[in-house]
Amino acid sequence: MSTPPTIENAGENLAERIPSPAGVPIELYPIALAAAALRLFRLESESYWLDEVVSVDLVASNSPYDLLVTVPGNDPHPPLYYLLLSAWTTVFGTGELATRSLSALAGIATVIVVYAIGRRLFDREVGAIAAALVAVSPFHVWYSQEVRMYALLGLLTALSVYWFVRMQTDGTTDQGWGRNDVWYVVATVLLGYTHVFGLFAILAQNAYVFSRPLVRTVPRSRPTIRRWVTLQALTALLLAPWLVRLLRRTLAASGGEATNVSWIPLPTAETVWTTFAAYLGGYLFEESFPILVSLVVAGCLVLALSSDRRTRTRTRTGTGTSFDGGTTTTLDREESTDSDRGATADASRQDEPVNATYLVVLWLVVPILVPIAISHVVEPIFVDRYSIGASLAFFLLVAKGAGTISLPPLRYVVVGVLVVGLVLPLPTYYQEDQKEQWREAAADVEANADGDDVVLVSAPYAERPFSFYFDRSGVPTVRIQPDASAEDVRDAVDGRGDVWVVLAYTDSSTDRRIVGAVANHQAYRGPVDDGQYDGISVYRLERTSGDG
Repeated sequence: MSTPPTIENAGENLAERIPSPAGVPIELYPIALAAAALRLFRLESESYWLDEVVSVDLVASNSPYDLLVTVPGNDPHPPLYYLLLSAWTTVFGTGELATRSLSALAGIATVIVVYAIGRRLFDREVGAIAAALVAVSPFHVWYSQEVRMYALLGLLTALSVYWFVRMQTDGTTDQGWGRNDVWYVVATVLLGYTHVFGLFAILAQNAYVFSRPLVRTVPRSRPTIRRWVTLQALTALLLAPWLVRLLRRTLAASGGEATNVSWIPLPTAETVWTTFAAYLGGYLFEESFPILVSLVVAGCLVLALSSDRRTRTRTRTGTGTSFDGGTTTTLDREESTDSDRGATADASRQDEPVNATYLVVLWLVVPILVPIAISHVVEPIFVDRYSIGASLAFFLLVAKGAGTISLPPLRYVVVGVLVVGLVLPLPTYYQEDQKEQWREAAADVEANADGDDVVLVSAPYAERPFSFYFDRSGVPTVRIQPDASAEDVRDAVDGRGDVWVVLAYTDSSTDRRIVGAVANHQAYRGPVDDGQYDGISVYRLERTSGDG
């Protein structure tokens, strides 16, 4: 017999009765539309920055076989994103709009999966709040407009967690393979082949399952431990080629061998707080982060962690359409009232299929704290964008905290402050250039250089993005090392016309020394022109005589 509506679940039942075209919850339409608009707006407006050029160059100059076998030996990242980008550019080309649209689509899909996770773990309202926060998050908008693997990392993390939750909530036996098992393995293996930080999301899931005997509030694991170990063994087997290579790199790094992540600074305690600030758009605030938004977010996190608003499942007779389009028995959520608590709390916890808050907390802290610990033992590996998967758990906890506020007007105000606080820095993001303007710098030199001129480009990072946009085959580009001597610089310009010096990723003293080496050459004067392109400096020194 179905449960009659109560005051606590009346709003949820009303929401369930609202028509949902094509089986999609009605509230998901505006959220997905906002996510799409923010991620597609001005997608091609900025030129590629260094890492994006690396991505495009890799797929343009390597076959799929090389991307799978050879490139991972030099690039620190697994090959999946590059393989997808290679196929994508084969169809759509290598322009900024074409390549960035792959990440934009991944970012949009992530919002939808976050809604499904929040709804299944908590309720429909929490799912909608979490999805809305991710949809307008400057952090997620930023990496959904970049030709790198971070948006894909966020999507596959969400999918892996979604199918993990499905296994916990739907129940399973050790007989045969179910759809949840298959899709979990597929999503998790793809996650492992996207970024090394995907492994920390898998570690968080294992921490949840194996902590059951130690943590009283964690219900019995579904699937059983034996089945879970089988799934993890299969996942590890499929990831073995990459895991072996990763192990070799780790051992080499611990032995003092130089690596290609040496640019990463050693994280400190402050790194955790700056990471949370980055999730909220901290990159884009020129001054101090808005105190009101900080307080509201902190309050929501406290409510999420301390609230006794438990959930329990009840089975509704009949079937419904699940997130992935299949037909399944619907599990609804309703709030426990005060009379449900107390003596029956422990029993109700055991009746729940999953401890949602504990799972989301592990999902948040493991991919942040574990790599920070590894950074202090082996070598620094933590960068806030690598933890984009954990940021989804962060927004789920904030949404859960907001959803526990019992007074609807106050709840709406809190959600409104959160959304406005996230939207606040977006005009700065769109109106001001966030990436180095290599396209503009190269176009300036290209339009004004003569055939006998030479371009000096600071090594090792400036040559690749400059050469990507510079299209004057008759004008040579010469790499200048930051520690090059004045004689080396003069040798590079002897016999040439005007000298164009393009400097990026170098300090001011290095810039002065390189430009000064040309300016002090008896055949040159200047700089006679200089241009600044958001992180790039371009100087032109004019040749005044034919003397070398």
